[in-house]
Amino acid sequence: MRTQADAGPGAFSTCGLVTLTTDFGLADPYVGIVHGVILGASPRARIVDLCHAIPPQDVARASFFLAHARAYFPPGTVHVAVVDPGVGSRRRILLAIDQGQAFLAPDNGLLGPVLSSTARVRELDVARFALPRASRTFHGRDVFAPAAAALVNGLDALGVGTGPALDFERTELPRAVVDGDTGEARVLFADRYGNVVLGVRAEDLGDDPSRWSVEVRGRSLRVLGTYADAAPREALALVDSFGSLEIAVRDGNAAETFGLGSGDRVTLRRIR
Repeated sequence: MRTQADAGPGAFSTCGLVTLTTDFGLADPYVGIVHGVILGASPRARIVDLCHAIPPQDVARASFFLAHARAYFPPGTVHVAVVDPGVGSRRRILLAIDQGQAFLAPDNGLLGPVLSSTARVRELDVARFALPRASRTFHGRDVFAPAAAALVNGLDALGVGTGPALDFERTELPRAVVDGDTGEARVLFADRYGNVVLGVRAEDLGDDPSRWSVEVRGRSLRVLGTYADAAPREALALVDSFGSLEIAVRDGNAAETFGLGSGDRVTLRRIR
């Protein structure tokens, strides 16, 4: 039997950490039950609830959060992402090994923005891990959780699939189109503070993002360094902790102020 030590490139050696990213919310017992299944099968697992407030079926936001969070976890972490509009259908469940970390997610585009080009992706052998009498509507409990526990327990990650999934769905997050002194960007989401995160990376704006403005609803917003650089209740743009451009209102709610939601477009303009 192969072991983790001799698995070759893409090998995974558990550190005992499991992260959970879901759209389950915290009003129902779903998250706690997933914890119970993992800990029942692997008492030494340490579980990090990365986010359970993903809006229902918002695969893109789950991708964004996991893509930015993974860098802060050590090799050997198992990342479980269950935002799964196709649960119970013929969609596959994927296991990816990437730079020493493992990822379990449905094959619905979620892992596209998360994985590097060197990731090894396989289709999970669902029958091997599913709990008895598994529900078709709660694979987070009945498939993802037991598979994550098995990885924490030391199961060879490259041997848990039915074969390579070279054709897995690779969606990408919207990215700004910049042409010379102007550009266009889409709203990715608004966070709980009402800050509006755009599909613009700082590097899309060259060496000095402060030389750009964001035009929204007839107003031009300068790119400042931080919220405190604006006056109270003043609107601004800034590069946030994700490295993305966002629209904010100091001590206020930009999403409500401008009526912005996912998919809306704004204009970028270089200041001369």
